Amino acid sequence: MIDRRIPPASDPIYAAGKSKKGGGGTGSTRHCRADLAFIGLLEEDFGIEAHALNAAFMGVPPAPKRQCIELCEWAIRVAAGDPDDAGDALRAWARKHKTGAYSPRMQDPEPPTFGGSEQGGV
Repeated sequence: MIDRRIPPASDPIYAAGKSKKGGGGTGSTRHCRADLAFIGLLEEDFGIEAHALNAAFMGVPPAPKRQCIELCEWAIRVAAGDPDDAGDALRAWARKHKTGAYSPRMQDPEPPTFGGSEQGGV
């Protein structure tokens, strides 16, 4: 009987799926998160001010890029094309969903401790 299977080492699909950096494989896009350069691109493309975009998307961790694009499209559609109203809509969405600058982790950070947790005073 002839074995017609491709060994994994010479299978291009298998190799593309295994390489996470570069290669243009079918890897996950989970790690593609918004950064300041991306916020600048969104500001150019949609006309929404950077302050509103930062407030909505730059939390801990930052929002995924794909979600940012979809939300900007939604905000422009809801605001009937007005970038100022779209920024207000994005900030309202972020407040409602407690993301971005409105995340509880961004609002009320835990007090700093030195050397671990302090249990009964200093």
